Amino acid sequence: MFAEPDALSFFPLSYSLPRGLGSPSMADTRLPSERPPARARAKVPAPAAGHRATGAAVRGSGPRDPGVPPDAAITLAFVPPGPDFAISADARMPSITVAATPAAPPDGPLQFVWTITLGSASAGCAHARDRVTHHPDIVVTTDSGRLTIPFTHVRGGRLSVAVAVDVAGHRLTAVRSNLRIVGTNPTLADLAARLTAAPDAFKRLMRLESGLRQFRAPDCPLWSADDLGGVGLCQLTPPGSDDQIWDWTANVDGGLALYRAKERTARSHAATVQGGAAFRAQVGALNARRAAAGLAALVVRVPDYTAAQLELDTIRAFNGYAGGLHEFRLRTDADNTLFVTRDATGSAVAEWVRVTAAERVAHYETVGVAAGHRGDPNYVDDVLARASF
Repeated sequence: MFAEPDALSFFPLSYSLPRGLGSPSMADTRLPSERPPARARAKVPAPAAGHRATGAAVRGSGPRDPGVPPDAAITLAFVPPGPDFAISADARMPSITVAATPAAPPDGPLQFVWTITLGSASAGCAHARDRVTHHPDIVVTTDSGRLTIPFTHVRGGRLSVAVAVDVAGHRLTAVRSNLRIVGTNPTLADLAARLTAAPDAFKRLMRLESGLRQFRAPDCPLWSADDLGGVGLCQLTPPGSDDQIWDWTANVDGGLALYRAKERTARSHAATVQGGAAFRAQVGALNARRAAAGLAALVVRVPDYTAAQLELDTIRAFNGYAGGLHEFRLRTDADNTLFVTRDATGSAVAEWVRVTAAERVAHYETVGVAAGHRGDPNYVDDVLARASF
């Protein structure tokens, strides 16, 4: 239900009445059915074919049919008035109610056909490239001139509201297309409530990636400055859906799912190395040297990551293993021979060491990783330097 008329904020597209009915004051913006019957109102005679009204008087050419009101019109009013309507900080679409009022409706029921479109082009948004988002079109018929727009997805961009109503066999239409749905960044409290089970490293990573922003400006999501299409709080590259562009909760959920997937990859890295040809070649070279020295061959085991090593390699994975390089490599001697130690059982065990930023850049040069696809050589340390929340 609407509030009392004097409590409403209207944003009229136009408002005109047939001659003889006077001009409504700004204080009386009630629909005709809501005003007391102070005096009888004139009925609207049927307009001639070819005449229409689209929010203001529209007259046909040639002699006017005397049955057509010269100022036939339909008015659109919005609550709140707009023209900007904000997605809430907790990622809910705005509640927008529209009232359509024919200037002098006849007695009897009317049917209002509403068409709402909402879409966003990338023009004007930094680093957006050519990404376009779209809310499914909404077409609704109501028996009254009021509609609370039934959004089904969290989307932003240009909003258009059109209505058509048949009055005495003739169609009146109105449209407002200078409207916008804009974004709102979440608060720290919103983020903390959403991420109670997220690891601390992920929260630090989010702060580095986006400064904890989903939107660069109210009408522009935060697109990655590298022009690779990353977006939002977690800079998902590319986003898996339009939801992750406009709904920060979807972006964060997607980012955390990606972090967990990267963690699984990092966790399996030791087994991948153990079964790889490169490691077998390293062990072969080590045992060749041992044989030359009269020593027995060794069976070498690659250890699993410690919890701390797993976290660091997961952070690296989120930014990407550019050139196939993880956060850690197996330690070698000065002559590039595999370094091993003995564990408590006497078995030979390899050892993990962190790859330095200088080693990482040198590797990129060696394998030919393009500058725009290398990521940040210091990414892990940069993440760890950020505050959690």
